[in-house]
Amino acid sequence: MPDKFDRNKWKVMQIAMNDSIKFVDMLHNVPWEDGLPNNTLQSVENYLAKGVEGELGVTGEGTLLENAFDQSFKASRRSPSPDNTQGITIAAAKFSSEDAAMLVQYTIAIVEFTRLCGPLKTSLERQHELEREIEENERLKREKEAEEQAREERLKPGDMQSETGDVEQEEDLTEKDLSRIQGEVEQLQSQFDASVVEKHSLEMELISMNERLKAATEMLESMRSQEKGWRLHVKENDRNEMLMSNCIAAAAYLTYCGPMDLDTRKRMGEFFLYVCGHHGMPTPKKQLFKNLDLIEFLYTPLLIKELEILKLPMTRLMLEHGCFIMQERSSNTWPLLSDPTSRAIDWIKDYWKDKGLMEVKYFELRSQLETCLADGIPLLVTDIDVQALAKDDRFKNVLIQRPKFIRENVAFKLMVGDHEVECEPKFRLYLHTATEPYLVPHELASNVGIIYFHLSRPDIEEELLDRFMRMEKSRIEDERTTLMLEKMENMQFLEKIEKQMRDLLSSDVRLMNDLSATKKLAELKKQYDETVESQARVESNELSIMKAREGYRSVAQRGAVCFDTSQYLRELNPLYQTSFRQFLDIYDAAISHSERAAVKAVVERLTYSSYVTTARALLERDRTIYALVLSIEVEESMGNMGMGEREFLVSPSFGTILMSALGKTQTDSKIVQTKKPFDWMLDEAFQSLQILAIHYEWSQDMFDRMSKDGRETQWRNLCESDAPEVATLPDKMDDVFLPMQRLLVIRAVRPDRLMQASSVFITSVLGKKYIGDIGVDLPLILRQSDPVTPILLMYSDESETAETLFTDFASRKQSRTRILTISDSSSEKLARKFLHKGMSEGLWILLHNAHNSPHLLHSLETILAEVEDQNIDAQFRCWISVQAHADKLPIRLLQTTVKVLVDSPKVMKDNMIRAFSWVDADILKQSSRPEWPALLHNICYLHGTLRLRARFNRGGWNKPQEFLHLGNNELFEALALAITEFRDNLTTIGQDGQPISRNTSWNGMRFMLSEVIYGSYITDPYDQQSLSAIVDYWISPNATKKDFELARLKYKHPQAFFSSHVRLNALMQALEGIPNHFLDAPEACHLHQSSETLLGDDQYVFSRLNQVFDSMPQSTTLKHKLFPRPPTPFSGPPLAQVSAQSNNPQVVNMGVFASASFAAMKMKKEIELWELCHVTLPKVPKAYSRDYVSERIKKIGGNTPFNMFLMKELELIHTLLTEIKQTLQAIKTATELTVFGDQLPPRLVSAADDLYHMKVPRVWCELAGSTAPPPTLQLASWLTDLSNRCQHFERLLLLGREKMPAYWLGAFFNPRGLLALLKQDSYKHHSVDRSGTVEPFVFQTEITARDKDHLRDPPQEGMFVFGIYIWGCAWEKTTGELMDAAPRHGCTALPVVHITCWPQSEKPILQDPGRAAETYACPIYHSRIAKRERIMDMDVRRENITASRWALRGLTATIRPY
Repeated sequence: MPDKFDRNKWKVMQIAMNDSIKFVDMLHNVPWEDGLPNNTLQSVENYLAKGVEGELGVTGEGTLLENAFDQSFKASRRSPSPDNTQGITIAAAKFSSEDAAMLVQYTIAIVEFTRLCGPLKTSLERQHELEREIEENERLKREKEAEEQAREERLKPGDMQSETGDVEQEEDLTEKDLSRIQGEVEQLQSQFDASVVEKHSLEMELISMNERLKAATEMLESMRSQEKGWRLHVKENDRNEMLMSNCIAAAAYLTYCGPMDLDTRKRMGEFFLYVCGHHGMPTPKKQLFKNLDLIEFLYTPLLIKELEILKLPMTRLMLEHGCFIMQERSSNTWPLLSDPTSRAIDWIKDYWKDKGLMEVKYFELRSQLETCLADGIPLLVTDIDVQALAKDDRFKNVLIQRPKFIRENVAFKLMVGDHEVECEPKFRLYLHTATEPYLVPHELASNVGIIYFHLSRPDIEEELLDRFMRMEKSRIEDERTTLMLEKMENMQFLEKIEKQMRDLLSSDVRLMNDLSATKKLAELKKQYDETVESQARVESNELSIMKAREGYRSVAQRGAVCFDTSQYLRELNPLYQTSFRQFLDIYDAAISHSERAAVKAVVERLTYSSYVTTARALLERDRTIYALVLSIEVEESMGNMGMGEREFLVSPSFGTILMSALGKTQTDSKIVQTKKPFDWMLDEAFQSLQILAIHYEWSQDMFDRMSKDGRETQWRNLCESDAPEVATLPDKMDDVFLPMQRLLVIRAVRPDRLMQASSVFITSVLGKKYIGDIGVDLPLILRQSDPVTPILLMYSDESETAETLFTDFASRKQSRTRILTISDSSSEKLARKFLHKGMSEGLWILLHNAHNSPHLLHSLETILAEVEDQNIDAQFRCWISVQAHADKLPIRLLQTTVKVLVDSPKVMKDNMIRAFSWVDADILKQSSRPEWPALLHNICYLHGTLRLRARFNRGGWNKPQEFLHLGNNELFEALALAITEFRDNLTTIGQDGQPISRNTSWNGMRFMLSEVIYGSYITDPYDQQSLSAIVDYWISPNATKKDFELARLKYKHPQAFFSSHVRLNALMQALEGIPNHFLDAPEACHLHQSSETLLGDDQYVFSRLNQVFDSMPQSTTLKHKLFPRPPTPFSGPPLAQVSAQSNNPQVVNMGVFASASFAAMKMKKEIELWELCHVTLPKVPKAYSRDYVSERIKKIGGNTPFNMFLMKELELIHTLLTEIKQTLQAIKTATELTVFGDQLPPRLVSAADDLYHMKVPRVWCELAGSTAPPPTLQLASWLTDLSNRCQHFERLLLLGREKMPAYWLGAFFNPRGLLALLKQDSYKHHSVDRSGTVEPFVFQTEITARDKDHLRDPPQEGMFVFGIYIWGCAWEKTTGELMDAAPRHGCTALPVVHITCWPQSEKPILQDPGRAAETYACPIYHSRIAKRERIMDMDVRRENITASRWALRGLTATIRPY
């Protein structure tokens, strides 16, 4: 290596190596085949270490030319070479980096090749020289021989003359012959001269022909590449049959696939090609939908490039949409763009840019249609109501007569509505709606071409990346645009030149005869090559720009995930509409307000801005779904999601079915045959863990080690933890598992904590701020709006909340306001007046309850746009309050406004935080008493617990719907009452009229809260009891103490409420510290955990999560293998086992039917129905005949009131059993005869459908009345219950009333009739002994310790009844006392109850005031699912426990265990 090196030269080399693309191209262009030149070889060897001769190679590390693939080098520091000289070695380079080692290996290989192959090259060159010499010598020899032969031929005539001369006499010539001879000489001379000229001409022509031949040959050689391409094109398209399959597939695709989604289009394209192949059509090499896109098949590359110049999206799906829209000449229908995100509007506008396109909203369409028809102007009608369009006479003929606009060349007349219009054939019509394709009426769909203009995630990502580059890297984007224009010019020029070349070559001109044509062709070829070179340069620059764009792809990728997840929320509720334009505003704002250099900061801000904007317009439960979907899709975008993991999260059974169908099953018998290692572990938990190990490779190691020594404690701590979602996983798997994998493990072992585990997952992926209430951030909403972008305040029931928020916020901002309450459509004119006044004066206008005027909502955007170009005051804002019902709100309004839902949260923690956020900041100054903050907490808690209790449905209140309407008005009234009673220096007016001081009236507060503020909604007396008990519990001096604790939940006031310097923000922060879902438990509202006190949030969230996944297109981790097309929505309860309580009557209807439910069913419906009917029919009890009943009635007393009551009951059960048998037999017969569909009456079809979906048919439930079971009850269980009821009736017919020891109340359809007979007998008995007015009679009950099977005789007074179940508490049989139930405990069966009837004033239990205070009148109902019709009251008590305790628990009883 030289000691000194030219620094300038070294700098030039560094610059060259820094340009990676050029450096790699330079390496690839090294002519190594011929070896390196000597000077280059010498320069390169100066830098390399010197090796010894032989097998040690150049550097002493071994040759690279033999067994090159087996060579491996270990990185080491630079060491001296074998000859003690310094130099570069491969090992030293590898110590620096792998790339450097590869480069050194490449260089050494070329040096070795040059050394070894240099002599060979010299020898080959010498050989070629000798071969050329031999060829030249042979050519010269052949020429010499040819010359000698020609000379001999010329000499032959002379020789003949000399021979004949010997015989003949030489002619004697005289002077007279001179002139003749002279003439002959001259003639010969002229012939000679002509021959010379001809020879010269031939020589010149030969030279010219050689030149033309050479030029033509060179030209043809230079056009080999074009010739090859042309020949290939001809070969691929030389037969029409080769194009037939592609043409048929494309035609079918354009005809049928427009309304389909991405997955269905893909499957249909494959099906069309399969059909073509099945019918023997030739398959071209470039096959449509496989290696040939639809756009490439239908249009030229130049036209595709023109679409790119128009800034239209160039992704595959968007180009497919374009193919559907641009097929003007081949379509007989106008396109109807079904566009839920309103992206197609901008597409059409860009496509028709500067071409006179007219845009008009459907509800504002007046004469624009006639004008465009007459003038031949393209028309875009947006925001169409498809139901209205189907009945619109104006469009009827325009839609039907679409082919005329293609065929006709001159104007023609057409009826439009009730008048005739002369139409120009140039007219084009585009119809746009945000409605999904399947909602388009059939009568409209038959006359339009529906195009489902949906967006896929790659489409969104590319568009957002382009937008980011335009905003932040405008120079690069401008350069890219310039390159696109240059590329299109090159393509146009290349197409033109290539056409000229083909025309010239295919003409009659012969290149050998026309040098000018050859030169022209050469000139064209030169221009072609120059253009190709220019195109290559453009493409190289484009490639560099595209690589630069990739550095910012993470921003676009996250934006695509955010918008893609939000657009599928419309599957949950049509109210959740988001336009692409709305999201672009969020995207632009997030980019412009973030640090430009920090891509991570842009991503985080974009994610949170998108989440907040979307989530604040969602219903409370749906926010959890959105946060969960967003977290899952973010993980998927980062490559942290595996196949089948989404499905396992929804339901382990669904996960195993899908993975088995995909073939992702572990065949290791060890895992499959493993038995549960721990007795304490639930079977469900072990089976779910086993499913994980069988189908998901990442969990196998954990499963294998589970049974090893020392693991039981770790697993037990996890499975039995109160908070397993934050507990440590066994074997330190937290360090190995991804967030999704950890969530699946928790989902397997503790499905009851699925919601809490999901919250932890969301926090780990996105952050803590994505959990819980969003809050109504009106300042942010105001910043996101502008004078022409209204603010939409949506509410479910609390309309006054929207008005209060608007008024208070306007007051804080000191803005002038006007409020207009919309009652009907007649208010539109006044609303226009208000809006125009507000725009001119800068007012805030609130259109309250605007959903009452649908036309106003449709016209609002136009009203605001009417004066958009005029002078609008920047302070003006339009606020709209509407009820959150999708059928009342136009989709366009939802897509063009800033939306927020103002409902109070139902989650306890969020409800309390929202309540404190809405109160006045000065409320803490209203009282100086230390318990004042705690009382405020208790009032807010009381407000939330009444709503929480209503969420448990009838497990909390008898009429829960009455408590769902509690809103902020009641809360503010309660706070106002507290302020009045806790004000400092309370006074009252004494008898002398002077004010005197008084203490706080706790009883007065409790009365006002329970009877007036909250009690005004209550109509059920038992709910009133429970409400009073709850109010007494929280509104008391004891409840405001620091050590007060909520029983069983162990919840205390946060310490901040007892601080000496209390601040409102500190109180809210203290409430935010409460764990999520901690207060959403039955114990928080004084209930106990049971099968009835279930919120069903997991069923609601995860069944709908499955519904969202069904609507998403397939990806690498999301497969619709089981059901390529998601099943039709089903109205009944789902069968997906999200949790063990999925089929609970309180929970089942909170789910929706999606693929996870459908996966549990078999596909052969008729076979399953036959088996079900065949097995069930013998189990149906036999109905008694009327003759048998009449005979038995006569034997037990005849037509007594009791016997008549019994006959009515038997008639009802006879009707029910007969219907069951007839239905089962009819369905069985239908399946045997394959009679289905319209051939069966609707009653049987409904029953068959219910039976197939494992439900008790609704027809039977209607006949059963109040005795109807839950829809999810097993049919066999219900038939067993019917059989037991029949046996009870049989015993009644045998024994009669006099001998019947006890009555099963659940056996009767009308148990109140039985009790009425007892009361009737009591009336008769007392009327014999007394005279005068008879007072009301009441029942007194006594819960005995006796069992029904031990009774032999009836009681002397009253009757024994059994089959009563209590809910909310438990019954201790040994002590005969009422007690709190154990957690997760359902109803408790009571022993025999003795019922007697007394006059109200003589009821024994009421004679003792102490016992009366401890006695709770527990209502008895038919069941928890039946209509709340009280059968009777049952007296329950426990000594020294007040009755209010059982009212607090919501204690009730039923005569059936469901």
